[in-house]
Amino acid sequence: MPDLSDPVVRLFAVVYLVLVLKIALVGGYTSILRLRRKVFATPEDYRLQGLAPRATVDEDIERVRRAHQNDLENILPFFIVGLFYLMTHPSMLTAEIYGIGYLVVRTLHSVFYIRSMQPHRTIAFTLGSVLTLAMLVQTLVVVLRAG
Repeated sequence: MPDLSDPVVRLFAVVYLVLVLKIALVGGYTSILRLRRKVFATPEDYRLQGLAPRATVDEDIERVRRAHQNDLENILPFFIVGLFYLMTHPSMLTAEIYGIGYLVVRTLHSVFYIRSMQPHRTIAFTLGSVLTLAMLVQTLVVVLRAG
């Protein structure tokens, strides 16, 4: 069990919690746009609002929804790798690089995705992937050497 008295564990706890908050905010933004624009995901949502279902797609809503989906697909692996990484008793410097770096680039990725900013979105995505992969490899090396 990770020990919250360890500063590296506390750092990752804060990073994880802020990332979960970011995921929730992007998902919530999707809902806000749907309500404001009266463009819903399902026929029953239209019925609840007393509206006839539409066949139109709102590109802004879809963009935010895809940004949210991208978070779900990419942040979960970071969480899992990070938990194993914490078991290796890493230095604070590398933990800050991985944790804070990942938090910053994933937050920027969402902003860039929602605002249609290329190549910024791809750069942020790639940096997040590189940080996760580097943390994974470092953790794997420590685990294999311990055995």
